[in-house]
Amino acid sequence: MSSSNKLALALALSAALGLGSVSCAVQGGAPVANGPAPSLPQNSAARMGLAPALRPFYDELEPYGDWVLVEPQGWVFRPRVNTVAWRPYLDGHWQPSYAFGWVWESNDPFGWITDHYGFWFHDEFQGWVWLPYGAWAPSWVAWVQVGDFVGWAPLAPSNAPGYDGVPGGVFTFVPRNVLAQSGAGSSASYVGSLPNDGSTLRPIERVSSYQGAYFNTGPDLGEVLGPAQADRLRLDEREGRAVVPAPSRRPTGSAPGLELGVLENRSRLAWSQARRELSALRERQGGARAPAPVSPPPSPTSPPRIKPEASPSDTLVKGAPSDSAFKKRFRRPQKPKPARPPGTGND
Repeated sequence: MSSSNKLALALALSAALGLGSVSCAVQGGAPVANGPAPSLPQNSAARMGLAPALRPFYDELEPYGDWVLVEPQGWVFRPRVNTVAWRPYLDGHWQPSYAFGWVWESNDPFGWITDHYGFWFHDEFQGWVWLPYGAWAPSWVAWVQVGDFVGWAPLAPSNAPGYDGVPGGVFTFVPRNVLAQSGAGSSASYVGSLPNDGSTLRPIERVSSYQGAYFNTGPDLGEVLGPAQADRLRLDEREGRAVVPAPSRRPTGSAPGLELGVLENRSRLAWSQARRELSALRERQGGARAPAPVSPPPSPTSPPRIKPEASPSDTLVKGAPSDSAFKKRFRRPQKPKPARPPGTGND
């Protein structure tokens, strides 16, 4: 088995062995963009500190950043980036999928892992750091809408530091009508750029699940693409004419999952921060304080209030091509050609 196939298999198996999130407290100094790599002892400790199924993530990410110890979270990945301008889920675009909603396609060389298999949180000393997780999702973000703008923010691990102090605000916003464009990331702005039109903040709660992991599918495809294009996308995915961006390999055991209550609790933290930031903006603009949504988020024990029209299993076709976490690095295994009968030129 080639090294690439071994890694692909390891990543697939990791989807069955996800880790629960724990609280964090950062130790260490400020990040240095393009700074020296950690010493060998630290590298060894970081790799051994991860669960065996997650160690392939270390091997792939090590060239792009440092692994720092965050107690009690454990070892987390800190990318070597411009710590002033960079943030997760910014350099890239959103790919619409009827099966999964909006799938993030990152331009970061490490984003094929970090934006699908783990959670980001911002620390005042370390900046943005990433905690690995075993389950795949089209993205791990919370979504909101303010007037004609939609925004997204990385979901943090449970009991991670709050969203206070994120430069520019925790949510990234774009006009809804450009969300599906390939250059949406370059059109992104932050809360301070939202127009003072009196619009209130509305959480987007379109929840679905894949292999036991709940995630937010984002804005309604019909509202962004139009009903006709959304229906055409559904038919194309169902009949195999469009790529369904999901891992091509399924885990051999049960997926670790992210429970619905956990997803909602983490989303509420992001939504609360978004409300505070919008209220502060409205006060600076001389407008009224933005009110809370009319209806509260559902309780952890209640089912999702809004679901996509079809679950991923309804539109996934057998043998579907892999998502961004695999397609840029791994080739799908080819079926061996049948041997020729003796005497027909077969060596």
